[in-house]
Amino acid sequence: MIGKNAKPWQGIGVDVASRLSAREMLSKAKIDQQVSKNKRLKSIENERAFRFFKSFAEAGDADIETIGSLESERIVWALARLNAGFSLDEVDKVEGYLLLASRQENRESIQIQFITMREVCNNTLPLTIKTRTTFRNTFLTASKFPPDFEKKAREVIASARTAISAFHSDAQRLANEIIDEPIANRYMFDVFQPETSVNLPSIGQKEIEEHAEEKTRMAIEAIDNAPGNDLKTAHRTVWGLLNAVTCMVDHHLGKDQDFRLRQAWFGTSLKIKQRALELALALLSPQR
Repeated sequence: MIGKNAKPWQGIGVDVASRLSAREMLSKAKIDQQVSKNKRLKSIENERAFRFFKSFAEAGDADIETIGSLESERIVWALARLNAGFSLDEVDKVEGYLLLASRQENRESIQIQFITMREVCNNTLPLTIKTRTTFRNTFLTASKFPPDFEKKAREVIASARTAISAFHSDAQRLANEIIDEPIANRYMFDVFQPETSVNLPSIGQKEIEEHAEEKTRMAIEAIDNAPGNDLKTAHRTVWGLLNAVTCMVDHHLGKDQDFRLRQAWFGTSLKIKQRALELALALLSPQR
């Protein structure tokens, strides 16, 4: 049975106050304290990356809330609350976040993503926007950002807030769509074992026992047992199916939390989440 979950970055990330400088944030997170051959250079590059994170977030009126590192500091990241979210039926709250990350050793490139987090279970889901989401870290070669930096940051973050507002409508429809057990089972096979699902005319307990891989079995179990899936918005709804998947990915799929977070934000599990959302939306009845 899947128990109550903390934030997927708990134990990896550190909460920070937005008023802190980039250097103070790094110090609080104890980043740069590992011994390395190029420790001094690495420290400078990390500070520049976090100066970019902080300036970008502030330009769009977002506050950095948590920072951390992954894979022995190869990846540094920051999460900023967008102050844009929604509540389904006044009981199921979802918040929007800006995720900034640098995955190169020299920190030349900054990758920007937007995610939503469901408060009751702390599962995350990526949102796609059409504006540019990768930037060169100009602090590597210059002491100032280009003149249009703040304008671009505001545009990107405004697009994210628009995407979250649009997702509210989709999420409510997912929460309103009731599904039966065979459809729920097939959905999990389609997410985790699409090659198997296509060859199964129906998926009941017999098919689960004979064909389901461990991750698919756990996801089917999570339909009822994932935190928050007892709420009216999620109990046997398509919204509940989607959140059973994100619960699996963020909290259970992988050897440790560092690995799970890397895969959920940048790797194969990110693609699983994207596929899960597409399949969930495909289950919706036509709007009248």
